[in-house]
Order: sequence, then structure tokens, then C-alpha cells
Amino acid sequence: MSRIRLVGGTITKTTGGDHNIYSEGNIVYNSGQAVTETSDTGIKYGDPKDAPVKEVNEAVKEIELITKLDQGSANDKTGTFQDGMIFGKTYHFKVKSYVKDSPKNKLNIKWILRYHSLADNSWKEISLSQKGESLKITMNEEDMCGRFIYIRAYVKDHKTEAELKVWKHNRFRWFDRMQVEEEIKDRTDNNQPWKIDQAGTSLCGMACIFYLFAKEQPAQYKKFAKELFRTGISSVNNFTVKPDTEILEKMVNKSGFPMKTSNMPAVDYITMASTRNTDNPKYKGGDEEFQAINWPPLMTKLSEKFLGYKDVYSKGIYNPVKPLAYTTFDIQKKIDDINEQFNAGYKLILMIDSDLISDVWDVSALDLHWVVLESPITWNYIPGFFTPKQDEIDFKVYTWGTNPNGASRYLKKAISSSHFMNNYNGYIKCK
Repeated sequence: MSRIRLVGGTITKTTGGDHNIYSEGNIVYNSGQAVTETSDTGIKYGDPKDAPVKEVNEAVKEIELITKLDQGSANDKTGTFQDGMIFGKTYHFKVKSYVKDSPKNKLNIKWILRYHSLADNSWKEISLSQKGESLKITMNEEDMCGRFIYIRAYVKDHKTEAELKVWKHNRFRWFDRMQVEEEIKDRTDNNQPWKIDQAGTSLCGMACIFYLFAKEQPAQYKKFAKELFRTGISSVNNFTVKPDTEILEKMVNKSGFPMKTSNMPAVDYITMASTRNTDNPKYKGGDEEFQAINWPPLMTKLSEKFLGYKDVYSKGIYNPVKPLAYTTFDIQKKIDDINEQFNAGYKLILMIDSDLISDVWDVSALDLHWVVLESPITWNYIPGFFTPKQDEIDFKVYTWGTNPNGASRYLKKAISSSHFMNNYNGYIKCK
């Protein structure tokens, strides 16, 4: 507050005791004639002193949380838990004590929420409309998840009066943040996207999509996975992933793996189960086989809208009825077509029967499986009189969390051309 006094005559101040003047800024005297200072004991100069602290009577000293907190991961790789608020739940806060006197009008007590937003790396202050000694608020802001929330109640100064610090869990509250971030780092910074593993689920199509995502767009994958883990919603290109509560509330076992998914890594569950559930809410994030299946229309849609490929085309894909006999021309034509697409820079997601790459060959069951081709297909063929002298097909694919260029890669050994033709269905090509 500023004050200007205009006086036409003389101002005289007489003080019986000390006369002190304090200013946060400068003190300036302007005079048309002389400025005179006199003292019976001398004039002293020194460093400025602080102004006396004004006693505050009506101020909030403490606030408390009445509502019971819920458990979630301690996020320190110990497997332990911590208490915190959860998204969508209503919490009751109340003034516990005052500095001296409580305000006569309780509606003079105001409330503020404060937290650091990761969305734009800034501090947010939210003034609440509720006033009085009691506050009830529903924590339905996704951006507050995985952050400490500072609840303030005050009469005059929100910076110096009561504040309560409360943790708000990540949306996937049972998953350990340190573990999830290590897994994300492996798939991006450490150039190991092949660690993405569907484990004991039927999410092979999702695994292929996220393998290509982490391999080709590591920065976007990292942002997507972290945001989805923390807030429960994330978008890429023209596709938004927002899983149901069953996915978000998935419990973990003592090893930190999601329940009923074998040894599936946490980040793979978060990304793949969430995406599958977004498209098919009947998939509840467990070992449901049929609900988890990734049908060809979904794979082409995700290739375009999620991964952002402009040129997406499917060929063959699903043909359970195959010819009983093949000519060498038929085989070579199919191999040449695949290699032509691969050499032209297309990413190829192959639909096969899992017997094609398994150690157990040509069993009767029909186990459709998606893999990503990671090398051209070679066919070493030398004809013979009744049977070929040599008939070996070899190639590399990503699948089941295995390095396609490692010692335990798939294929584990070369296969015959008939084995290839009996278990190969078709491809989706993307560029």
C-alpha cells in the first residue's frame, strides 16, 4: 500500500521514547533547503535492523487428514508399501489447531492445493472454492498422480500458515516405479526392445506393436509408458490408451510380476494389457486367452493410428486351409515376396502357427502367433531324385522376449520348406 501526504505548512513529530522507521525499500528525503539531523549523544550509522515481527493471532497452525489412506508400492525396489491417496477417492481434511486465536468467521479460512506437475515441469497452485475449517475434495486429477500434494489452509498468508504433505499414488499403484523405469531404460536407452515379453498371455500382437514402437520410436515409447504408468491415460499419434479399473488395480506377486501373467515384466503389462483392454474391455489383464487375441484388423489399426505408419498393407494373414502339396516355384515365390518387402524397408509382422519357430514341430494344434521378421529368409535347396539333397530355410524373428540376434534366437534351427509352408500364413507390412 502506498500513501502520499501533501502538507502546506510544517510537520512536527514529538516522540516520548524511541522513534524507529523501517522500510523494505529505500528511504528518501527531498528538501528544498537543508536536511538537519541533531542528537544529544551523537549520530550513528550502521547496518539496517529487521522490523519487529508483528504478532499474528488469527492463523492456521496445523491441519489433519481424517480419511484413511490406501497402500501402494513404496517405489524403491524393496517390495514394501507406503500409504497414499488414490485417484478418484474423496478425502476429508480439517483444521487441527491455530497459532493463537481461531478466526471469528470460519469462512475466512481458505484452502489451496500445490504440487509439481511433470506434464510441463512446473509448480501448480490451485485455489479451492471451499472455505471453512473442513475440506472435502475428490482427487480426480490425473496429473497429480505419482506426486506429493501439499494441502494448505490459511487465514491471511498461505505461504506461512498450515501445510500438510501427502503422497498420491501412481495409477498403477501396486507397480514399483523404480522397476518400471529400469525396464523402460532397457527397452530404449540400452537398445534392448526385444526384452518386451508377453510371457503367459496371448498378447503376441501387442508385443510386436510395442517392440516396433520401442525400437523405432524410443523417445515416444518412453514418454508413453511413463505417462500411462503414472496417470492411467496416454496418447500416441491418433490413438488414446485408457484402461479400465481392473487393469489399473492389478496386484503383483512377491517378485513384482503382475498376477496371472507368469513372469511378465511390469512395463509390458502396463503398456500391452492397457492397449488391449482399451480396444476390448472384456480383456481384464490376466491369462484370458480368447479375449487377449490380437486379430488382424486391430493389428493394422494400431500400425496406422498408434505407430503412425502411413503405408500399411496386409497379405494372406489368416488362411487355415492350405494346399497339401507345394511346388518349388510356389515356395520360392512366397519367400521372394517376403524378402522384397523386407529389403524395401518395410517392417514385417508375420502371422504364423507357433510350431514354425518352436522346438516341437508340426503338432496338430492351431496356435496362431505374431512375430516380427528381423532378417531376409534364406532357402538352401538342392533337389534330389526322390527327396531334396538339401532343404533348409532360415530367418530371424523377434518373439517372446528373446534377442533375434542372440544365441537363443528364433528360429532355433533351420526348418524344411514344407514346414515353413504349413505354418506360415501371411504378413502385415508397415512403412
